[in-house]
Amino acid sequence: MNLFLNASRLICGIIAIGVMSAAVAQAQPSVSRRQSWSIEQILSERKFASITKNPRYCSGGVFKPCVCPADVPSIVQYRPAVAECRGRAAIILSGRYKDVFSVVVRDRENKDRWPPQGINGCTPYERDVLALHKCSAFKAQRVIQVENKDGDASVHCLGASGYSTLFRRVSRMTAKLADVPGSSLDPLARWCLRGPAEPLN
Repeated sequence: MNLFLNASRLICGIIAIGVMSAAVAQAQPSVSRRQSWSIEQILSERKFASITKNPRYCSGGVFKPCVCPADVPSIVQYRPAVAECRGRAAIILSGRYKDVFSVVVRDRENKDRWPPQGINGCTPYERDVLALHKCSAFKAQRVIQVENKDGDASVHCLGASGYSTLFRRVSRMTAKLADVPGSSLDPLARWCLRGPAEPLN
């Protein structure tokens, strides 16, 4: 009799744990439920505030620091997933930054070429010598120019979702404001992110 009661209690306990686990799993958002934005939504969230004259800088170390997330100009936006970019991450630039020469995300080691083996079937020559944008998930694969009544914008679609493992170590954005041929002194802007899966501005 005791053996029967113990077995019954064990079965009930297992069922209860199963029900609780299912409830917890249901409460936690799955990858498919992670938010994606449309360009229209992103532009509607812009705030055309004046640019901070003396912004705070963060995450320096051996590399030049980037403007802290709270002080990144509101005309610089980042989203981990954008519908028009096929669900990939994007950097959205407006106002004075709309027509920058290029913009990328970088990891904690300041790399903008990732993964090391390349993506999109790139050959070693395309990846290492030509440094084609299509070979790196951190570089813009496509730029969408958007006309908007509140101010035009450029949407730089990156090579992977901000929710992906490829973006796990992404920590900043770097914009080349203009290209100076034959020089390594191109004017740059460096902006910190809150995280690869977190929206900014």
